[in-house]
Amino acid sequence: MPHSGLHCVQPTTPVLETDNWGVAYGDKVILNGLQLQIAPNAITALMGPVSGGKSTLLRSLAGLNDENPRFAQWGQLRYAGQPLAGAHRPRLVRQHVRLMQSSVQDSLSELLQPDQPLSGLDRRAWCEAYLDRMGFGDLQPLLTQTTIELAPMQQRAIAILREAAAAPALLLCDEPSADLQDYDSYLLLELLKRIAQERAVLLVTHNQRHALRVADHVLLLAGGTVQESSRADRFFSAPYSPAGQQFVRSGSCAVVAAQPSVQEARQAEPPPVAAIAPAPTAAQAARQSQRAVLPDLALANPVLAAEHYVPGARGPRGFAWLVPGKLAGTPLPGVVNDTDIDMQALKRCGVTVLVSLTEKDIDQVALARNGLRNVHLPVHDREPPSVSQLQMLMLKMKRLLLDGEVLAVHCLAGLGRTGTVLAAWLVFEGITAEEALRRVRDIEPQYVQSEPQESALWAYEAMLLEKMG
Repeated sequence: MPHSGLHCVQPTTPVLETDNWGVAYGDKVILNGLQLQIAPNAITALMGPVSGGKSTLLRSLAGLNDENPRFAQWGQLRYAGQPLAGAHRPRLVRQHVRLMQSSVQDSLSELLQPDQPLSGLDRRAWCEAYLDRMGFGDLQPLLTQTTIELAPMQQRAIAILREAAAAPALLLCDEPSADLQDYDSYLLLELLKRIAQERAVLLVTHNQRHALRVADHVLLLAGGTVQESSRADRFFSAPYSPAGQQFVRSGSCAVVAAQPSVQEARQAEPPPVAAIAPAPTAAQAARQSQRAVLPDLALANPVLAAEHYVPGARGPRGFAWLVPGKLAGTPLPGVVNDTDIDMQALKRCGVTVLVSLTEKDIDQVALARNGLRNVHLPVHDREPPSVSQLQMLMLKMKRLLLDGEVLAVHCLAGLGRTGTVLAAWLVFEGITAEEALRRVRDIEPQYVQSEPQESALWAYEAMLLEKMG
């Protein structure tokens, strides 16, 4: 039979230890001087303000940033008693396209250890027993279904169970309960508690109630460093650091941190773990209150809804606003209804310019007939634009928006390429790639449909960070 899921790391040995670990994109230092110890058989909640480096930390541990030529890291990392390198890494839960297109059975059993071969009925029996042991026995009749056919909570459960089946010493989870109803969130949190009986879990969450429910320990990450490391009950009842006190009170915190160069960060002495910071001076407090942690689409040059925006108008089937009255996504006019019917529906919503991502340009005669025009960037189906193409397109879109135009981005179905460009717009305006994906998928769960499209957003974010540095 396959492995039980128990790992050989001794209960008293941290599954992950870092010494003066830092991460940078180009000249921009994202994480600096991290001294982490992740306990085995426990849930550690990684919390902090938006754009504080939490997703970068997880992706770096999982090795997903290693192929980026602008990515650099330094310091010491030990995982399960050995240096973290190559394939010897924690597992990061990801809902990537291949998982969604596989059957539930194939998804669950894909990462079983190669020395535990299974086939046919044995594989199904293992999956049924695994689901039952993990509290998801109701999915046993659905093993032959495609994962994408399941409800969102069930999809996330399969993604978690898939990575846990590989028996990592540490499982990394990034906002698994985001945007779920309370009961669905409860089921996923209970699943993580079961998994933590066998291995460590590092959980990124913004929800303090969820963290208090399941976490044994809390790490507060802000300003690129760990501001507080506490037992969970202690952190939420009596945080000792100013950043922790502000975070528990408001759900965020502003930390005025020095911005060292990469060379300076590499040479710096490691700071004490979660040192108690002195109370800020009046001047420091004033600077903190003025610091923008991450504006929620608050633009330096605000793009406001056009005067001819019609809030109550209905667009074509599949039409959805990203920025109401300014920027939307839609399928290719003519895919759902007659071309003129779809274009007139766009016109009624106030749309003036289409951003066309189809390989072949849209019918210019039909556009003119309906009082519309377009910008055409040909992109192959299921592929993203290049980083340079994204940047040029974002600058063009910004100019059009500031000129009072209302844009609707489309590809063929209005999902993959369309969602990628809409998410790229959020990244362009200061939202992290992680948060941009979450936001566009709140609008349409099928936005951004391939791994290359997701990767393009991370690469675009890295390019912008480099330019900022």
